[in-house]
Amino acid sequence: MNKNVTTAPTTPEREFHLVCSSGGSRAILGSAGVLLACNQAGIKRFKSIGGISGGSVPTVLFASGMDAKTCLSTALDMDFSSLLTRRASFFRILVAYFMQRRYEKVRPVHGVLTSEKLGDFVESFQKDGESWPKGYWTMAIAEDAQIVFSENGVFEIRPDNQLRVLSCDPGPLGIAVRGSCAVPGIISAVEYKHKLLFDGALGPESRVPAGVPMRLYGANPRDIIAVDVGDEDSKQAQRATRLWKMVCGEDCVPNVEDPIYNKSHGLVWINANVTSVRSLQFNLTRDQKWEAVMCGFVSAVPELALANILTGDRLVVAQELVSKYNAILANKGEVGSLTREVESLLTKHDLF
Repeated sequence: MNKNVTTAPTTPEREFHLVCSSGGSRAILGSAGVLLACNQAGIKRFKSIGGISGGSVPTVLFASGMDAKTCLSTALDMDFSSLLTRRASFFRILVAYFMQRRYEKVRPVHGVLTSEKLGDFVESFQKDGESWPKGYWTMAIAEDAQIVFSENGVFEIRPDNQLRVLSCDPGPLGIAVRGSCAVPGIISAVEYKHKLLFDGALGPESRVPAGVPMRLYGANPRDIIAVDVGDEDSKQAQRATRLWKMVCGEDCVPNVEDPIYNKSHGLVWINANVTSVRSLQFNLTRDQKWEAVMCGFVSAVPELALANILTGDRLVVAQELVSKYNAILANKGEVGSLTREVESLLTKHDLF
């Protein structure tokens, strides 16, 4: 064999990095589905795993020691609304949701919700004596800089791409996740070292910061599995955006930037366009949650197969699951029927 010829190594020899996008509830559930697909492919751990906003939640659970099936069960059983505390009337909350795009520009410190309970929740899964989950990272925005939290410390990346060390020790896990999830005007900003942290999706890499594992962990793009649940693009959201643009003007609806990195850069890029729930929809039925989870799983299977990560008998089973789920979705009946059928299907294959 010509020793100068290099090919992508097979799955057992490769170390993968997982990046999960922003997207609130959609990102939590869709990313859990992708984790399940990675588990089906035989990936039990990642060299690095992280995400921003909603994508920071399932990734921190996995990094804290949960396997993919337990992450999935936790996401399904989780009452998302219980992780946030309401600080305003229903009317003010409604106005804040309409003002979300405007708030992304002006970035008010206080939101109509606060996230202390979310911080307590993620910290409750930390192992005794562990200051930070191994391989985990998340990122928030402070003014015009990215603030990246990892096991190796806390780093500030300026717009000129210069990196500055803010701390040689990991930051507080709860603060890091809360800061990454702080949607301006909706969820209050979080303070760290006199800096106000906001939603990680406000950074230059938009909703999928795939550059973080490249810079912090030396990741090869072909070994990065990037999950993008997309920007809010439901018809209802589009109508609301058009209406608010008419009322408030162009400044209230800034352009949504696409991620800098994508499939053309060699990444394993998974477009999981979750439509069953909205990003900031926190009261969900189990059927809605399962649709979002399975959207992630169904979207991941062909991309993992194309990258030679999901192969052989594992691929055959995954494709069978996709086919059967699509049939369930197309013929779903009364409330709860989708949940029963999907849970039965996955249980037969030891995935739930």
